[in-house]
Amino acid sequence: MTAFRHQLTLLIIDDDVVSISTLTSLFAKTFNIEIAQDGKSALQSIMLKDIDLVLSVVNSPIISGQELCTFVKNSQLTAHIPVMFLAEAPNLDEEDECLQMGAVDYIDKKIRPSILISRVTNQMTMVAQQKKLAQVSCTDGLTGLANRMQLDTMLNKEWYAAVRGSHSIAALMIDIDHFKLFNDEFGHLEGDACLKIIASIIASSKRRERDLAARYGGEEFVLLLPFTDLKGAKQVAQNLIENVKNRNIKSAKQASYPIVTVSIGISVFSPTLKNNAASNSIDLIDKADINLFKAKQAGRNQYSAST
Repeated sequence: MTAFRHQLTLLIIDDDVVSISTLTSLFAKTFNIEIAQDGKSALQSIMLKDIDLVLSVVNSPIISGQELCTFVKNSQLTAHIPVMFLAEAPNLDEEDECLQMGAVDYIDKKIRPSILISRVTNQMTMVAQQKKLAQVSCTDGLTGLANRMQLDTMLNKEWYAAVRGSHSIAALMIDIDHFKLFNDEFGHLEGDACLKIIASIIASSKRRERDLAARYGGEEFVLLLPFTDLKGAKQVAQNLIENVKNRNIKSAKQASYPIVTVSIGISVFSPTLKNNAASNSIDLIDKADINLFKAKQAGRNQYSAST
C-alpha cells in the first residue's frame, strides 16, 4: 500500500462536519483527501481535479449522491472514477438502485472503521493497478512522453476544464528542424537518440503538474499548458528554443544551422469568451500547427504565436 500512498485522491462527500472529520482522519495518512459538503461542490471537484475514488453519502444536499453517480458514469471524462456509497439507513431497494447505476459498493455508514478502511483500500489498489496499465498504454515507447492517444484524452479534458473554470489554455506544437536530413546523415539510431534528448528538454519545460508533454508523431511534439496566457506560452517557447540550442547537438550539413534547433507554433484560447464560442479543443491544436508552419517559413529556430 505504501507504493501509492499520497498519490491517489479520495473525495469524501458528506454534509455532516463531524462525519467528514472522522472519515478524513481514517484516510488522511494513506491518500490525498478532497472534501465536499454537497453534491454541487463535489461535482466541481470531480471535473476540475484528479479524483481517483468518490466516497459519498447517498442523500447529499443540492445534488444527491445518486444523481452525482449517474452524472459521473454517463460522462466519458469521469466514467472511470469508482463511486462508493455510505448509507445512513441502508435498505435493499436503495442498495440495488445504487449498484445498478454504477456504484462499486454500498456500505452502512455505521460499519466498523477497520472494515471501511479495507474496502476503500482494496478499491484504491485496483485503481492504482489500472492507472499503471493505462500509463503504459498511453506512453510513447521511445521518448517516455505521453502518446497521441493520451494527448487526445487530456486535451479534451483540459479544454472543458478551461470552459468551466474560465481560464486560458495554450498549446505549443514543436518540430525538430530538418530532422529528415539528420536521420539521412547520421542514421536512425542517432536520430532516436536526438528525439530522446529533445523529448527530455520538452518534458523539463513543464511548469505545473497538469502540463502535458506528448509526442505528436515523428519529430513533432505538443506541450499542453492549462492556465497559461500568451505571454506565458511565449516565455516557455523561448526558453525551450534556447535549451535545445544549448545542448549543441550537431546538425546535418545541409541544415539551416550547425546545431539542432526546433520551431514552435503557439496557440492560446480562452474558451469562455464569446469569440471562441464555436471553437473546440481541435482548433487549439490546428492553430498551433498553422503557427508552426509560419515559424518554419520565417526561417526556423523560432516561434510564431497567436490567440
